[in-house]
Order: sequence, then structure tokens, then C-alpha cells
Amino acid sequence: MPSSGERLREIVRVLAKYGFGHIYNTRVRSRKKEQDPKKLRQAFEELGPGFIKIGQILSTRRDILPLEYITELSKLQDEAPSFPFEKAKAIFVKEFGQKIEDVFERIDEKPLASASVSQVHRGKLYTGEEVILKVQRPDMETTLLQDIELFIRIVDRAPNIFKDFLVSPKEAFEEIRQTSKRELDFRNEANAILRFSELNKEVACVDVPKVFLSFNSKRVIVEEYIEGYKILDIESLNEAGYIREDIGEKLLLAFLSQVFKDGFFHGDPHPGNLIIKEGKIYFIDFGIMGQLSSENREHLNQLLKSIVMKDLDQLMNTLLKIGVQKKRIDRARFYEDLNYLVETYLTASFSSIQFGTLIADVLDVTRKHSISMPSEYTVLVRALTMLEGLITDLAPNLNVVQVAKGYLSESDNFKLFEPISSEKLLLNSVKFAKGMIELPLQVSKLFENLNNGRTKIKLDLVNMDDKWTGLNKMVNRVVFALIVSALIMSSALIIFATERTGTSLLGIIFFLGAGFLGLWLIISIIRSERL
Repeated sequence: MPSSGERLREIVRVLAKYGFGHIYNTRVRSRKKEQDPKKLRQAFEELGPGFIKIGQILSTRRDILPLEYITELSKLQDEAPSFPFEKAKAIFVKEFGQKIEDVFERIDEKPLASASVSQVHRGKLYTGEEVILKVQRPDMETTLLQDIELFIRIVDRAPNIFKDFLVSPKEAFEEIRQTSKRELDFRNEANAILRFSELNKEVACVDVPKVFLSFNSKRVIVEEYIEGYKILDIESLNEAGYIREDIGEKLLLAFLSQVFKDGFFHGDPHPGNLIIKEGKIYFIDFGIMGQLSSENREHLNQLLKSIVMKDLDQLMNTLLKIGVQKKRIDRARFYEDLNYLVETYLTASFSSIQFGTLIADVLDVTRKHSISMPSEYTVLVRALTMLEGLITDLAPNLNVVQVAKGYLSESDNFKLFEPISSEKLLLNSVKFAKGMIELPLQVSKLFENLNNGRTKIKLDLVNMDDKWTGLNKMVNRVVFALIVSALIMSSALIIFATERTGTSLLGIIFFLGAGFLGLWLIISIIRSERL
């Protein structure tokens, strides 16, 4: 394993090779370079498994990178050269104090898959169960965390390169480091499988592999091998008699239940992680999970309801409540952008909502206005977008919107209209009656104040400080121009009055001074680009 200094030099060299040397060399940061997302992906691929994993994590964070980078980094394939089986055996012995041959009746030395973080082998226990053995790459934790740490140093060295990012890049990579630490501990994956299984035990069409806790450690996990059909193996599904629309509908309903009912959902539902077996949809690979707190689930409900009802004030207030404002918000422009979003992508019909696209567009608007949203929502957007694409490929005739509408309309966890209790109705009626009684008195008082000149009107102008500064500059320039004009006129009069007695030195000085000041005023206006 290279030293920290050697690895840093390698990272800088590869970044420079693909046109990103200016990220680290701040002396050339003034040069405007066309940053190519494709080249960044290629650089990450060349830098190896650690950076491939970093790129995959970044592809889920719309709050960190622009959309074109998110799209390109999403193409990073979670594939890597396999490592020798002897190293996998050595790791197994170190974790459990037992040889693989003493636990497995049969184990395939050639891996089923070799990813950036781990390698998977198929085998059979002496107890008869067909299983998979997932082993973390040797030194993967040290390598990945070192790469993240070095990238934090690079990012911290050139903060101006990332000044347009919504969140602090250093803070974002610190968060990525913590996320990676959790994912590198396979005990967390085992716990996620058990929790997911418990939450979905009443869902007949959903299942997960059995996890063998006796052979679960930080770097090793043994799970039941699920032998079935890949969810996009259309030909095999048709031959087996499955109805693809039925699979798509059940998958969508199961996912909506995970989000709105449980607040705990599979964060990586790509086709390779979904298997059809014996009439059930098996979710596998629980390395990436999404979680929504009850508070954020309620916020998500409020967002959807305010959009459906076209209540832009409620939508704006909810987003401001959820997010963290990085700078002063121009509420008028924020409102206009939200209005454009609602009018462009939605109609008055509840069935028009497409959840993945909808939440993604909302996050883009908040990003534009420097509002940082919780990372929980970015994982949800990625999972929903991935799921929508999968269902479109699986069952193109399935009306996804209608299925979602039916679930949300009937779900106890999502209500378009809140139930009104008799107590709440009575309380609001009393408040309304009291307001109506006081209304004539308030109107009479308003007219009396108007008549006596005591009425004050308060105007809250957005960004008034900036507008007032601009107005001051404009007035100052007008006054300055008038003074210059007066100097020119007075110098001309002095010269005219002394025409017969000789040239007036005072008039010439005034004239040249006024000309210089007028020229300086013109140059300052041109330089301000407000001519």
C-alpha cells in the first residue's frame, strides 16, 4: 500500500492528466477550463476501487454536484479485478478462527462478482444451505478512507473551485467518510437485512435472503443464495408464466410502503439487486439503505399535498422549514420558481405526480436558491428515479401514476385531507364567530385612524439594502455630473469674460479639471457595466 504522500501525488497526477489539475494547483485557478464530467469519471476509474466508490457515493448527492456530474458518475460500474481466493480464506480465518474448509462443504474459488468493496463466492454449508460468502477486499477500509482523507485535503486547498457548491465540500466529504465507515462494516448490512425483513414480514410478495449471524463480522457476511430470475430477464419471466405488470405493480407498492409506512427503504434498487423466486420479489445487497425520520416523512407528506393543492405558500414554507439556508433568500424569486415548477410539470389532477422527477425538480430549485436539504431526500430521489426506470423497462404498459395514486389515496400514512374532528370544528367555529363580531369595530377603527392621519403602512421590500445602495450610487453620479457641468460652464464664462484682457489661467484650470473629472465618470460607468 503506497504512503499517504505517494498516493496524493498519484491522485494529483491523474487529475491533471484528465484536465483537473487546477483543482489542486490554485495558482492556475484563474484560467477558465471546460470541466468535462466524462473525464472526471475516467479519472476516478483510473484511480481504482477507492475512487470508484467515492464516485458512486457522489452520484447520489445532488446537493453536492451539478446534474451533469451526477449523471456521468452514475455510470461508474461497481466492478473491479478479483483478488486471489487465498486472501479471502485468510480473512475468513482471521475473522472467525476457522478454516473455510471446516465450514463449507463446497466453495467456488472463482467469484460470482467482484466489486469495488467486496468479492462474492458461492458455496454450500455442511448443514446443506446454499449460500454466498461476501468478503471485503484486503486493506479496503484503509485504502478507501485514505483516499477520502486525501481528497478532503485537495478540496480544502482550493475552496474557490467549489464556491458554487451548495454545501461545504469539506463537510460533504466528512459526511461521505462517515457513510463509508458504516458501509464497510458488514455487521450493519446484516442488521439492515434483519430490520427490513421484520418490517416487511406482512408483505407476502417481498422477501430477503437469510443471514447467517454465526458467520457475520466486520469484513465477512454469509447469506442465503437466492437462485431465481433477474427482474429484467424478460424472456425467462415470460416462459415461467409471470405477468410483468403484476411484478411492477407489487414492486412499486412495496417501495411506497417502505417509504411512507416504515421510513426505511432499499437505497439501491437496480436490476441486479432484485430477484424473482417462487412468486416473490427478493431484495438483495443491503449496503445502501435510506431512512426517513417521522418528521421528514411528515414533511414529505406536506410537500406532496401542497403541490397537489397548488398551495405555493405552504410549499415554500415547508421547504424553508426542512432546509438550511446558506444565504439570504430572495423569496419573490423562490416563489416564482416554485410556481413555474408546479405549472410546468403538474396539473390539477392528483394522478399527474411522478414522484422521482417531482422531488428531484424540487431539490434542484432549492439548490438554485442555496437551500441545503437533508441527505435523506437525495437517497430517496436516487432510489425513486432508479425504480421508475426499472419499472418502465419491466412493464412499459403499467400506469405507474395510477398505482401510486391508489396507494397514497388509501394509505393511512398519507392523507391529502386531514380528518376534522368535532372538537376541532367547534374550536374553529368559535374563533370565526369571535372574529366576525370584532370585524365592524376593527373597520371603524381603521377609518378613524385614516381620518386622523395615524395609519402607517409597512412595506417589506426584498433585498432593499442592495437596491438602496444602487440608488445611492445613481444619485451620487447624477450630482457629480451636475458639478462637472457647472465647472465647465463657469470655466467657459471666465474664459469669455477675460477674452479681451488675455487668456484666464483660472478658467483653463477649471476647464481641464472638469474635463478630467467627466472622463473619469464615464470610465467608471463603463467599468461598472451599467452604461
